[in-house]
Amino acid sequence: MSTTTKTVKTAEEKLAEKNEKIKQLQKQKQAIIKRENAKERRQRTHRLCRRHGLFENYLPELIAMTDQQFEMFIKRGVKTKYGIKILYEILGQPIPQELAEQFGIAVTVNQKSLPYGK
Repeated sequence: MSTTTKTVKTAEEKLAEKNEKIKQLQKQKQAIIKRENAKERRQRTHRLCRRHGLFENYLPELIAMTDQQFEMFIKRGVKTKYGIKILYEILGQPIPQELAEQFGIAVTVNQKSLPYGK
């Protein structure tokens, strides 16, 4: 006749096991978050390099510019009423009201062109 011995865990032992499992899951969660953040950084870096490369391809003069001159070029040459209109036309989206108001862009409502604020 054989007897089986069962070890009965105390409440403290059960809690300790659960706390260890929680720590493991938290580490796994942090690892997943870290991997996802690294992936997003790589994608952003790739996108920035590709887009700036396109800019320099079409406007090689940008290569010789300082960062300050490039920023001024963007502000004065790209982020304009005309630039915003082109951007949202390409995106196929309506211009957000706040942006339209900022640049004084008329929007179309029921086939009528109305400037914001009127």
